[in-house]
Amino acid sequence: MMNKPIGCALLLSSLFMLISCGGSDSTETSNDSPQPQYDLIKVDSIGIELGDSNYVFGAVIDAIYLADGRIALLDILQKKVFVYSGNGEFLGSAGGEGMGPGEFISPYTLTSLSDGGFAVADIQQRKIIFFDSSLQYVRELCGFQPMAPDRIGIGPNGSFFGRRHNWYYDEEEEELYSGSEYCLWSDSVEPDQTYQENYFLHSSDDHFFCSIASSSDGRFFSMPSSKTEYVITGYTSEGDVGFFIEIPWETKYLTEEELQAARPHMVIPGPGSESTSSELSANWLPDSIRGAGSLAGLDGENRLWVKSGRGETASPVFDLYNSIDGSSLGSVETTLPAIARYWNIKIFESGILGWDHNPEDYPRVYILELVDRNQE
Repeated sequence: MMNKPIGCALLLSSLFMLISCGGSDSTETSNDSPQPQYDLIKVDSIGIELGDSNYVFGAVIDAIYLADGRIALLDILQKKVFVYSGNGEFLGSAGGEGMGPGEFISPYTLTSLSDGGFAVADIQQRKIIFFDSSLQYVRELCGFQPMAPDRIGIGPNGSFFGRRHNWYYDEEEEELYSGSEYCLWSDSVEPDQTYQENYFLHSSDDHFFCSIASSSDGRFFSMPSSKTEYVITGYTSEGDVGFFIEIPWETKYLTEEELQAARPHMVIPGPGSESTSSELSANWLPDSIRGAGSLAGLDGENRLWVKSGRGETASPVFDLYNSIDGSSLGSVETTLPAIARYWNIKIFESGILGWDHNPEDYPRVYILELVDRNQE
């Protein structure tokens, strides 16, 4: 049974435009043939304010589709994974607070696995915890240093890709460096393969991180979180660079509507803290410049989605690419509300999920649907 159904958003015309093509030397392309006009709409949601505890969340930190089409939500405050059917019916939960097998202290992200189960990264316990398709605890990888990956994604044969933060001391230069590594893991905390490393002087302000996406056949994608460059690297299942996309980028400023809708990312007080989330974010001010883009995932048609900083309105825009060769497949200009620019939106073979990282009312996850305006 669905809880709190959300009506379809008002559909307006949106433009499906061709942008840059992939390859090592990306160039702009155009096509005069008619293109479909797409939009994303909210068709339903999971979550209520009061009532059934299986639908009342503390704070949703991550949400995914499992391999069989079920939906899994990770609640960082309740320290549980809640699992629902594709229609939003509660099916069960996994985890709970603690340090025992299958329990969490700081669950931060989760991913589906190619064997039908899922894995959760507990960054404070420095481990990845694995569950099978029946939500039963299976195993864990312990001992990640200095912390477990804070982003993970599906890999081949039960493995997972991820981003972990790390540091090292250069004795020759007598300097401390910190940054992130993007790797594939399976049966050990030592990565099977490292795809990318980004390190900077620990004292500098040059740090940046990449959003990532991956596929069950072993392909991996990364995109720097940047306000000045739009760059995507796609890796083959063998670990080679399959394509490289770079689009000239000009500074994009938030609209007034976006600035009014902006809210800080979710702030969780640490252990022993008497501060509240609102107190910790009291001095927050929105950045007036849009990020160039972040990876949202791969859909059932093998398209790589990028949540783009483009667009003249406050509604989110997505750029689409062929995930094999990086060629452009156009864009989706949505009529979602301005706050959706700040949502977490993730794309999967089974569907699209979106949620407000710091809602003004109560936490819920929206089930989104791509619609063709020409076929309405």
